[in-house]
Amino acid sequence: MLVASYSFGSGENQISDTSFFDKSLGYGFVDLRSPIGNTASERSLYAGGWNLRKSYRIAPDDIVTASDKGLYINHPRDVIIFKSLVPGFGTYEVTVKVTADNGDISNMYIFAGRRNLIASGISVDSDETYSKTFHVNVTPYIPALTSVPCMEKAIYISVSGENAGISEIIINQKQVPVVYVAGDSTLTDQNALAPYYPYGSGGGWAQFIAQYFDDISVCNYAHSGLTTNCFRDDGHWDILAKAIHPGDVFMLQFGHNDQKRRNLAAFGGYINNLRWYIKKIRDFGAYPVICSPISRIPFTDEETGKKCSLLKTHALAAKQAAEELDVPFIDLHTLTFSKWIKLGDTATDYFTDTTHTNDYGASLIASMVANEIKNKNIEPLCDWISSTIPDPRTPDTDITELPKEPEESSIFDINIPYVDIQDIPQYNRIVKAFKGGILDPCIMYLHPMQTMPRAQVLMVLFKALRIEGRRPYHGRYIDIGRYEWDSSFIETCVQENLIDERTTPNDLFRPDDPLTYAEFASLCERGMEHEVLRRPDLGLSECLHRAVVDGIVPPDAVYVDPAGFDTNDITDGGCAITRADVYAGLCRVMEIMDTVGTKLPSDIEMHPVG
Repeated sequence: MLVASYSFGSGENQISDTSFFDKSLGYGFVDLRSPIGNTASERSLYAGGWNLRKSYRIAPDDIVTASDKGLYINHPRDVIIFKSLVPGFGTYEVTVKVTADNGDISNMYIFAGRRNLIASGISVDSDETYSKTFHVNVTPYIPALTSVPCMEKAIYISVSGENAGISEIIINQKQVPVVYVAGDSTLTDQNALAPYYPYGSGGGWAQFIAQYFDDISVCNYAHSGLTTNCFRDDGHWDILAKAIHPGDVFMLQFGHNDQKRRNLAAFGGYINNLRWYIKKIRDFGAYPVICSPISRIPFTDEETGKKCSLLKTHALAAKQAAEELDVPFIDLHTLTFSKWIKLGDTATDYFTDTTHTNDYGASLIASMVANEIKNKNIEPLCDWISSTIPDPRTPDTDITELPKEPEESSIFDINIPYVDIQDIPQYNRIVKAFKGGILDPCIMYLHPMQTMPRAQVLMVLFKALRIEGRRPYHGRYIDIGRYEWDSSFIETCVQENLIDERTTPNDLFRPDDPLTYAEFASLCERGMEHEVLRRPDLGLSECLHRAVVDGIVPPDAVYVDPAGFDTNDITDGGCAITRADVYAGLCRVMEIMDTVGTKLPSDIEMHPVG
């Protein structure tokens, strides 16, 4: 069913470049100079995945040239974004046409939705017409840094490139299969700044996968910061579960954030969650596909000289889950790990940091996925894969010098996003701890009354103390693996005398045991003691007394066990500390050390949520 047909240009009854979006009309160009939303992530959601560079200085009337054949970009890195409202959630067939009339078109990009790449490297000779038909899925979507879903029913089309333009857009309502994607920041839809510099734009690989398929749509529900638990608990799964139909496909790739949670160990909570998702998807009559987590840029173990990845165990668990449940498996960890090693020092050209890819890296990984689907004959995806898989564009075809942008405000300047802390007594301190950068802004639930494992608390403690983890781990404790996420923090604790030996009997760190108030007090007070050699003299009892005086732990909470733990422990304050009291206590540590507003440790992995 035809929804809309739009003709662009300078002629009568054509849409001009000054036809900005009007809700009463239901269509128009997005004006990036007048953004909607409270955060960069939310603003980009109403702009097809784009935000305007603060350094942008080109006059509005110099952006586009109009003729009776279309609208054309004057500057190759500019972006024009067209928005059309549609009658409801579901899938739509979209055709974009452009006739070259402002010189030959080259290196043109077409994006849809939240900056999902549809086609790139497009060349059109003068007076020739290029046409691309593809499919878009319109659904509710929860923006990063908020718990409120966006319910807008709209299609966004954006283009960029040398003399790139739009002559015609046709939108039809059409039911086609959907590939739903779940995962974390390494495959989510990342927003970018316009003018467009792919080298400096963060991208998730699922954002670039649609270009390799015909006759299906891709709906990417991956979000920054999510674990296999958070995707389900924060509401993303509920949206997907209401939309998925028999015959659809569900691809999932988690691991980067799961490895930071002790309850989501590779062959524990993580693999159990993968099994859960697979069962549920099959109950819907859809087809699951498991991907192992992409590799970060490998680091070199200084003692062995070997290249290493901290995600190998989770990759093995993903493979085991796929094998035992007879699910198609794409081993992205092995593929990317090998590729980054082969690229050597130039691997950094595909990343914005050691974990998150730029658009070139995302495009490269998307091509790996497409090739694996084709080569392994993964059904039913292989039925929709394009007959020709274009080679991904590489950084050496573009410039790496980016416009200098004014310094952005901190991501932690937003309102605190957690929905489960409003009425607790620690609320104000938790807000201050959030502003200090020690909490994850990408999740919705803080679970304040739950306890925190001993090893996991080190990650937030190090943020508060502004100290870094160190590798390699030298094996002080027999229950910590050399390449575990937490091992770098524990190695620093050993070297810096932060651990009271009474709490680690028999060479066991006890990483998964709940942290007690006295143990927390010991870590904090030792961390605030500047004299490293003095720290071993600070016993548990003295640290506990100091922490009460300093306001780091509440006196009544030290001796009362609200969670029901055995208080006859190795410490005077044997009851387990709640997460709320951990964060409130670390807020007090930052106040005492005056670290609020100072730079976070360089090894802290931040999610690129804009």
